[in-house]
Amino acid sequence: PFKKRETLTRLYVGGLGHTISETELQERFGKFGNVTETEIVTRKDEKGNPTKTFAYINITLSEKELKKLILHYISESYSHNRNE
Repeated sequence: PFKKRETLTRLYVGGLGHTISETELQERFGKFGNVTETEIVTRKDEKGNPTKTFAYINITLSEKELKKLILHYISESYSHNRNE
C-alpha cells in the first residue's frame, strides 16, 4: 500500500490578532497535519503596545495537505481583506 510521505515543515504565519493563543493555532492548523510546536511573537512599540503578531508553526504534513493549507489561508485572507 502507498503511504503518504509526510515531512516536518516550519511555517511563518503573519497578520495574527494580538490575542491569538497557541491552542487556537494548534486547532486551526491541526486540521492539516500534526502540529509539534508553536511560537507566537508579538512586536511592541516604545510604549509597550502590540504592533505586529506572527507565529512560527512546526507541522508534520504531506505535500498535498500543505497545498490545501496554503490555498485555504490565501482564500481566507483574500475574502477577509475584501470585507474590511
